[in-house]
Amino acid sequence: LTLPLCFYFVSFSFLLGIVGIERKIEEKRKELDKNISEAFEDLSQLMVKAKEMVELSRSIANKIKDKQGDITEDETVRFKSYLLSMGIANPVTRETHGSGTHYHLQLSKQLGDMLQAPLEERGGMMALTEVYCLVNRARGMELLSPEDLVNACKMFESLKLPLRLRVFDSGVMVVQLQSHSEEEMIASALDNVSEKGSLTAEEFAKLLGLSVLLSKERLLLAEKMGHLCRDDSVEGLRFYPNLF
Repeated sequence: LTLPLCFYFVSFSFLLGIVGIERKIEEKRKELDKNISEAFEDLSQLMVKAKEMVELSRSIANKIKDKQGDITEDETVRFKSYLLSMGIANPVTRETHGSGTHYHLQLSKQLGDMLQAPLEERGGMMALTEVYCLVNRARGMELLSPEDLVNACKMFESLKLPLRLRVFDSGVMVVQLQSHSEEEMIASALDNVSEKGSLTAEEFAKLLGLSVLLSKERLLLAEKMGHLCRDDSVEGLRFYPNLF
């Protein structure tokens, strides 16, 4: 039996459709391979540039420190501004300061110098996660591990630095200035809640310009001391002045 001509036409069209689909898939695969190759090429160039910037910052720092060559006061000020814009000039590393306690001691001292100004700008307290991002952004290629950061922060008080590591009852870890008064935190929370009638952590964060996490910890601290009470409903956690 011979098949109708239309059957061959349909079969041929079907095969052409499959070939077309396979061709499009192959084209997309090639395009994806090309994009991946270009992305890694750009990443390699970025890594090279980043290393160059770190070396440049070290070179400038050494010139300022040793006063080599003819460096005028104006040039020194300009060099320092370059270093500030690039981050930490000479980050403490295991290669330069060994490992263990000595490394963490030197790292703690450097963190004490670096974090004072940011803490003052943020009301005297920063979450450790925020500190971690800030420090590693400034260190460039010499990234810190979370464990090294915690160990260094634990040494603030023993070194008599103006900072300390604090752990709230909830487990949240923060770095705060020694001069940061707990009484002032509680009074601020109570004053703001009393003025507004009630506040959520999000609303309190907007008023103070802090993160929601730290704002909530302040409210919880005021509640713990008996100055605030809470209403935990489907609408969320809201704090009120404790009239009892």
